Amino acid sequence: MKNDRRVIFIRVDSSTKIGYGHLIRCLALADTLKNFFQIKFICTNLTGNIISEINKKKFKIFRFNVKLQKINIKLDAEKTISTIKKYGSDNSMLILDSYALSEQWENSIKPYVQKLIVIDDQPNRSHNCDLLIDQNLSNNHKKNYERLLPKKTKKLLGPKFAMIRKEFKLLRHSAKIRTFPIENIFVSFGGTDIDNQSIKILNLFQKIGSNLHFDVVVGNGNKNKKIIKNLCSKNKNFSYHEQINYVGRLMLKSDLAIGSSGSTAWERCCLGLPSIISISAKNQKNIANELSKRNCVINLGSVKQLKGFDYKTSIDKISKYHLERMSKNSLKLVDGNGTKRILKYILDMSVRN
Repeated sequence: MKNDRRVIFIRVDSSTKIGYGHLIRCLALADTLKNFFQIKFICTNLTGNIISEINKKKFKIFRFNVKLQKINIKLDAEKTISTIKKYGSDNSMLILDSYALSEQWENSIKPYVQKLIVIDDQPNRSHNCDLLIDQNLSNNHKKNYERLLPKKTKKLLGPKFAMIRKEFKLLRHSAKIRTFPIENIFVSFGGTDIDNQSIKILNLFQKIGSNLHFDVVVGNGNKNKKIIKNLCSKNKNFSYHEQINYVGRLMLKSDLAIGSSGSTAWERCCLGLPSIISISAKNQKNIANELSKRNCVINLGSVKQLKGFDYKTSIDKISKYHLERMSKNSLKLVDGNGTKRILKYILDMSVRN
């Protein structure tokens, strides 16, 4: 049976180096769009990618091979255009989520799609798109993008448009305001944890002893996952979880989280989970600072300067009032309906042609 629904291509990558956040949020958006559009992913075979997660969702995937693990903008655009021509529909649309591709690439693609949508969280480069989505917090969002976008570009800005996976939205009704005592701690530094913060934390609490229980979540791309698994096997208060599909349930039963300030921050907020966070990449600095200003998290700054004791000291200093306030503020900030709001704008764009 022929599928007459309009095609939306999603150009996104994942790897050990760039992380998994771009792809995870695009999958969350695709899950909402799939009832109205044909969704087709375009990805490059970068080292440590999680393209398998797209397979699990049964979306169509087109893969590009790259030399030396480096994306060539011109060649990537040519391959993307060829894919659109061959596998697109009349008036196909494309969503781009990539730090490696921006205005030069978009200028090449735009004549071949009806609408071009960009997901970004770094207002430091120009885009040529019809719709821009930036789920991050900022006091100067509109001003930041003022000179970077065409005047006609529609902008969806802030955590109101946070692309949260369905499991978190479904669990939100069960989320409670966290309070004392702190007993269960959720630990996750993304899919790769390049700076080995999980090991720092486990080594410390293994050494000093603690009644706290730690649920440690790692991704397939974590090069030290065997070490982490071994540490967890030696301590009854450490539980190891690798590339799981029940992250939301672990967060829900936790009293506090320790992690990075990447895209997972919005999922923690959606479930009202107070967090101690650190910054492992430049693009996380603004998120961490803004969440801290709004009393949703405790921001420890760059991971480069942190030791295991810094995390312990932060846990010890948390008061009952502070824990409850972080939980309440987090719940207010993200309601889990971001992808539904984005869908309304995309449907409107498609109708208006």
